[in-house]
Formats: sequence, structure tokens, C-alpha cells
Amino acid sequence: MNRSIPLPSVSFLRTRQPSLAELEHLLDFIPQASLLVDLEKNSIVLANAKATELTAFTRSELIKSNIENLIPFLSNHLKTGSTSSKPETYIDSLATRQGSSIEVRVEITRFDPLGSWGLVTFEPANLREKSAAELKRRSERLSDLSDLILASYEKDVERALQKVLESGKKMTGADFIALYLAHGTKPGLERKFTSGLIPSIPEKLEPSEINEYLKPTTWEPGNRVSNHLFRAAKISKMGYLQTYPIGEDGAFLGIVVLAAEQGGIPAENTAITQILSGVISGVIQQNSVFANLLNRERIMGQKILIGDTVQESTQDGIILLSPDLLIEELNPQAEALLGYASTEIYGQPVNNVLIGPLNLVPALQSAQQGISTPNLGEVHLHRRDGVAFLAHLQVIPLMSDEDIQGIIVMLRDLSAHEESEIRNQQLEQRALLGEVTAIFAHEVRNPINNISTGLQLMAFNLPSDDPNQEVITRLLDDCNRLNHLMQSVLTFSRPPENKFQQVDLAELIPTLLERWRPRLARLKVEHEFVSKTKTTTILGDPRALEQVFSNLIGNAVEAMKSNGGKLSIHIRQSHQEGGRQYIEVNVIDDGPGIPPDLIDRIFEPFVTTSRNGTGLGLSIAKRIVSAHKGTISASSVPGGTVFQVTLPQFQNPEV
Repeated sequence: MNRSIPLPSVSFLRTRQPSLAELEHLLDFIPQASLLVDLEKNSIVLANAKATELTAFTRSELIKSNIENLIPFLSNHLKTGSTSSKPETYIDSLATRQGSSIEVRVEITRFDPLGSWGLVTFEPANLREKSAAELKRRSERLSDLSDLILASYEKDVERALQKVLESGKKMTGADFIALYLAHGTKPGLERKFTSGLIPSIPEKLEPSEINEYLKPTTWEPGNRVSNHLFRAAKISKMGYLQTYPIGEDGAFLGIVVLAAEQGGIPAENTAITQILSGVISGVIQQNSVFANLLNRERIMGQKILIGDTVQESTQDGIILLSPDLLIEELNPQAEALLGYASTEIYGQPVNNVLIGPLNLVPALQSAQQGISTPNLGEVHLHRRDGVAFLAHLQVIPLMSDEDIQGIIVMLRDLSAHEESEIRNQQLEQRALLGEVTAIFAHEVRNPINNISTGLQLMAFNLPSDDPNQEVITRLLDDCNRLNHLMQSVLTFSRPPENKFQQVDLAELIPTLLERWRPRLARLKVEHEFVSKTKTTTILGDPRALEQVFSNLIGNAVEAMKSNGGKLSIHIRQSHQEGGRQYIEVNVIDDGPGIPPDLIDRIFEPFVTTSRNGTGLGLSIAKRIVSAHKGTISASSVPGGTVFQVTLPQFQNPEV
């Protein structure tokens, strides 16, 4: 087992185990008459062609019928049999369609640990004289099928996948079997698991070859060598090498590779490998679903913890109001400032407590419409004892989708005798909150993007009329809203220091496009990446540059989300300045364009063409590009927009 590289965590739609049709197809490869039986109900679930031939009943007549009607004395054995997966053998009479009976040798193999499912095979007793090798092969085939089904119940994904490969190696007769999987962040495929002696095949498969593996491929001596796997098979003088894709349409996970030293590909390999692919896909998807649910629970717990911590530790008073402006809760600081306890003013109109400012009522009414007032100015409020004090007020609505869930009023005491001390405390508090907010925003954004990507894949693979599409759409909207909120938070927090290193734009940008691929497909946006220069390395901060190009890609996708379109990213050599060569990256979309009255102000804060945008993304992008000693500009006409980023090319000081 090769586990030098950890298994990627990928998000897909649903678990997938072998279908009944696939199992029925596999039963047909068993040379004896065979039935898949629900041992608890004595009900026949599947029958192979040999069973219909021996009994003269059709498959539809056998399926869902009682096993007692076919082998009357077998029911006693089923009820009293053990739960062991070892085969049990009996001699019974088999009823046929003509009304006659045949003495048969019956063998029962129980699959799952509870003994509720089993495979019943039977053959005329006069055929008992079979070669020991054939009987051994049949027993091994049944054992391998049992192992394959049991593997899907494994909770540990690595142990499950290793078991599937080992079963697949036995069932296909291959000398070697390997599993290549897509990496979560890197292009191409990586070899994760193997069974058998490892031949000289590559550990990684380049992205340029992936299209060739989207369908089954086969190589035998004398065939054309078209990829690295076939080339390795030829060099190692293998008898054959086969690949089979894993995953459904639009959800490619990787490939299974079979190889043998001797030639002669078994006829049943295709059907067996197809079932292996289904089991592997199901194991990976099940693991991904559980991981995403746990991750989402962790994120929500973090948000609640941070919110409670900020509410308790901040020096500002916080008043939580219902949508109809009734007081629901005060934090300890608000209680101290106003002289009221939360319990004694619960349910009271806020105007009965916040007495004094004339502009408070309009601000509260705006909040009921979803409009925040982050700075109500310095106003005079009155404490419970009637003493006035100077305060700074903020009114912020709490939104969920388009609904107002509540209103927050934040007040800060600016009394003259405490002003100096409070201002110092505010500076310290803001610095602390800035650090907490920056960490919180950075940690939350990536899981939000992972959830969003998983939801997009779910929507892409579900039928358009599936009732879950509406739920997925609402969740995607929530993810987008959270992303906008995190972007705004990061803008007002302390920007991180750039950590410069060599960055290859020809690797960074395609990796970003791979992350956007599900959403691009969902919105019917085609994309292309073209590098017109061999030298695409710059000196920069990879994470900051990812933020720049992710913002530009996101703006382009937003512009084309209604009607689809094409996103193009081109890299080429630009001008020389001060003895330094510059690289130019053009991000092009064929959306409606930027209005002429905004094009000259598009990089200013809070200027946006998006209804749900914050207007901070491009201003942050410009700040990052400037820190990299580059420039960013935009040009637009109706029907298209081009964002041009120029960055200094990396110069090796040793050259």
C-alpha cells in the first residue's frame, strides 16, 4: 500500500454503491445457478441466467418470490444457519416450472456481518464431479465478491479503498492494481493506493493526459503508446495494461489501473472493473460528505464562539432588538452604561430606554429596511438616573436572505472625564479585534468556498427539477453573502505582510481556474488559459496574488452569470522599464461591460457594479498589485471587459 501522499478531501454529491443491475451483471459471470437472497424475508432479490435455465422460470418470476417455493427445505437452513461468511453446503430438491424436482447441491454464502443477505448457488447433484481447481476458483470468486461488498461498510476510507483494490486484483486476475486520484489543489493525478508488485509506472500523471483517461483504455504489446502509463507498460514488457475512470459525468475522481505480466485479458474484466469503480467512488464520496458536514459544524461553532466572546469582551454596549424595535438583550457593557438589567427591560420599546437623540428613530426605521447606519455621530443619551452622557451610536440590521432577523444598536461612552482612558482602551480593543477578525475571516473564507464548491457540484449533478435544487440555491446565496462579508471584514482589519517568493503564474492561475470549474460549468461560462511566453515567474506573495486573480475571475463570472459567456486569461511579455522585463496578464470576459461613468472610478473603495458587491475587491487588488511594484487597469466596451495586470518578471541575481 502506497500512502506517501495523503488522501485528498473532495466534495461530491452522494454516496454510490454497486447498483442491482451491476450486481446482476456480475452474477451472470458465476458458472452455477445463483440467487441473491434477503435471508430475513426468504425473498429472492436477483437471479442469474443459469438459474432461469435450470428452473425454467423467468427472472421476473424468480425475483421477489419466496425461496421456499423453489427449494422447499432450504428455509430451515436459512433460519438456523450461522452468520459466518464461510459457505454452507446442503443437498435439497429444486422445484422447476414443469412441476418436477431436481436433486441439487446448494451452497449459501452470507455477505454482511448480520447475516441478512446471502448468495445461494445450486447445481444438479450429478454434476458434483468437478475439478478441484474449478471448485476452488468458484469459492474464491464468491469470497472476493463478499469482500468487495463488505469493503463498502468500512468507516476508515483508506482501509476500505485498500480492501477494494485487493479484491479487484483477485477478481480480475491482474498481477498489479493501482488507484490514481485527483489532488485537491494540484492539477493532474497522483498514485495513492496499490496492490501487488509495483512496476515502473509513474507516481503522477500530468494534467495534459487526463482527457485520455476519461474513458476506459487498453494497451497490449504491439499497440500504439499514447501516454506515460502505456509507455511504462511497454518498457516493463507487461502482458497488458488497462485503465478505467472513477466518478460520474462531471465528477471525475481518478482512474483504476490494472496490469499483468502475461497477456490475455479476461473477458469479464470490464464488468468487474466497472463495479470496482462504483464502489471506490461511493467510498470516497461518503467520506467527503461526512468530512464536509463535520467541517461545517466546526465553522458554525467557531462563529458562535467568536460572536459570544466579542459580545462579552468588547467595551461597547450592545443592544439586540427585535425587528419591531423591542429590546431582547443587553450585553454587560450596555447594562453598565444605561443602568438597566436585561431582564427588567426585556420586551420594552427601545425609545423608552435610549432617550435623547432625534436622529435615532430614522436610523432604526432604516435598519428595518435592511440599511445600516455605521455612524450616527456623537449624541447625548440619558442613564436610568437621568444623568446625560456623550455616546457614539451605530445601528446595524441582522439579515438572513432578504429577511430582517433583528437589529443591533452599538453605543460607546464618550464622556469627557473618561474620554482619554476610553480612547486608549478603544485603540487596544480595536487592535485585538482586528487580529481576531483577520484570523477569523481568513480561516472562515476557505471552508465557505469549499462548501460553495461542493454545493455547486451537487447542483450540477442533480436534475434541474430535483426539489433539492431550491435548497442548494439558497445555501449558495448564503455562502456568497458570507464571502462578501468576510471580504469587507478583511478590508478593515490590518493587512498581512507580504511574504515574497518565486511564483509561476502559469501554475497559479490554472490552479485557480480548476477551483472555479464547477461554478463556471453551472453558469455555462467557458474558459481558456493561454500563456504566450515561456517565462512566467515573478517575485510575489502567492496568497495575495491568488486574492487578486480570484477577485478578477469572480467579477468576470458575476458579469456573465445571466447569459453565460467565455472567460479568457492570457499571459504575455509586456514592456521593459528600468532594466526590468514586465509580464502582462489579461483577464477578459464578454459580459455587458462597465458603465462609462464608473470605469475611471472602478478601483476606488465602495464603487461597484454588482448589486450584492461590497465595492472593496478591486481596491484591495490594486493595493496588492502596487505592493508587488506592478499596475492594474481596466478597459471596457458594451459586450466585453479587460482587466490588465502587469508585474515585474523575476530576475535571478546569480545570472
